[in-house]
Amino acid sequence: MGHNFLSDAKTIPMLLLFYFSIVNLLNLAYADPPYRFCSNKSLYAAHSPFENNLQTLMSYLASNASVSKQYHAYAGNDPDRVYAQYMCYNYIINENCRACIDAASRDIMQLCPNKRDATVWEELCQLRFSNKIFIGKLDFSGNISLYNRKVMENSVQFVPVLNENFCNLSKKAAFDPAQNMCATGKLALPDLDTIYALGQCTTDLSSHDCNTCLQVAIQNISSCCFIGRGARLLSQSCYFSYELYAFYESPSVSETSATVSETQKGKEWTILKTVLGTCIPIVVLAFLTASCIIYFRRIRRKETDEEKNHLSFFQELRKSRGSTFAEGNKTYGRERRYSKKQQRRNLKHLNKFKVWKKVDTDSTAITNLFHEVSFAFINSPTGVDRGEEFIEICVAGLVAAVP
Repeated sequence: MGHNFLSDAKTIPMLLLFYFSIVNLLNLAYADPPYRFCSNKSLYAAHSPFENNLQTLMSYLASNASVSKQYHAYAGNDPDRVYAQYMCYNYIINENCRACIDAASRDIMQLCPNKRDATVWEELCQLRFSNKIFIGKLDFSGNISLYNRKVMENSVQFVPVLNENFCNLSKKAAFDPAQNMCATGKLALPDLDTIYALGQCTTDLSSHDCNTCLQVAIQNISSCCFIGRGARLLSQSCYFSYELYAFYESPSVSETSATVSETQKGKEWTILKTVLGTCIPIVVLAFLTASCIIYFRRIRRKETDEEKNHLSFFQELRKSRGSTFAEGNKTYGRERRYSKKQQRRNLKHLNKFKVWKKVDTDSTAITNLFHEVSFAFINSPTGVDRGEEFIEICVAGLVAAVP
């Protein structure tokens, strides 16, 4: 039998230590979307007119996302009126925009329950609602900076160049009418990978406000995140992102070929996190389950063997007793056969004596008496072998008694 590693007392603790170490390591990276900003200024009651208006508006925006990448609307009357706006990032197709807003409308209700003002950012879009008018107003509150923790080598010396190019990109998005509040660009740096960037504003902003929003986003990223191999700034009024791969397609390209998934090309660490976070618990659970199964099977096998031993014992006992009874029956049968044979032999020996002819018919009682005595003597335990002697004695006495 091979060595059972599950029986080693050190194996399971080491596996558990490895698992928890991996989990803690993965927690160092920022969480996956959706991201949220929930205002605590006011709440709405369940089943209230505000909640009904909000649900109606969320459904309407999700259905409209299949034909438009940006939209804003309101539903209801004061004081229960709800304002909402969504923005899909310009490099995705309308079908993906619809799916993203549909997910965002569900997430925002779950992540910010009963809030009257909330924003949620998905991977490819963002959604906001409020009980106050925010359309056309620049809002910096709730900005979220994210960056890839993989360090970009020699990035510090290129910070001025990156700032300059990113600022030019923001101006292009804000002031070039052909860009429709969205611009992309790439920058090839010596001894460094090519950097791809995108800046986009909600179309309800003015050009000045759009440029301001993107400039603030670039400043937020440069203060924390230029060392990373990718970064993004999530704002309620705009969006800015850069990566070391072409995560976007130019808006001028046909939408049918414009889907380059950021989650597939630029989030290797996210995939690794998901795989490890899913597989390791399964592996540990499999080890623990296997050890339990082996343990209980051994106990069950031991109990079964004991039951078989008890059963075989009683079977042998019954067999031995049966054989003993059979032998006894055989012995008893032989004794009976021998007794009858001896009886016939003695009677035959008795007939050799001719004295019976001398006895008249009145002597029948005497004859019967001798027959009974002879039979009893022959069948006695000690008289079987002495039958002939007894008969001779009886005959001698009978002859003497007959005249």
